Amino acid sequence: IDMSLCNNFNEETEADILWKKINVMFENKNAVSRVSVFRKIVRLRYQDGSSMAEHLNAFQVLINQTISLEVPLANELLVLLLGSLPDSWETLVVTLGNAGPEGKHLSLEKVTSSLLNEEARRKEKEAISDSKGLVTKGDLNPGRG
Repeated sequence: IDMSLCNNFNEETEADILWKKINVMFENKNAVSRVSVFRKIVRLRYQDGSSMAEHLNAFQVLINQTISLEVPLANELLVLLLGSLPDSWETLVVTLGNAGPEGKHLSLEKVTSSLLNEEARRKEKEAISDSKGLVTKGDLNPGRG
């Protein structure tokens, strides 16, 4: 606790009461907190070429915040995560969306795994395309004018 806030708690001698006071002061579970977290989730966007692991981590941090605010999200989690992807990922989004009736066979773990695998596949494809570009560039017949 910052020293400037200690005067709010310096009279307290029992740990459980002190903890409750700290929670009341810092753990806002009001509508404004919920709206703020939902805005962050809805605005979260993956950028092609950036790290999918970092994107998934940022998503998980926001989901953990909703859990601490006691906001039930269960089925909406996958929709929010898939909605954060750009149009270039549309094929995978549709494929995952069609994985089962009403997405009942999907889990956050399966979607996360699919996203990381797709990122790896795209990077491999990009590396192959870059290496082909290096082979075709330049003068293949240096002896000819």
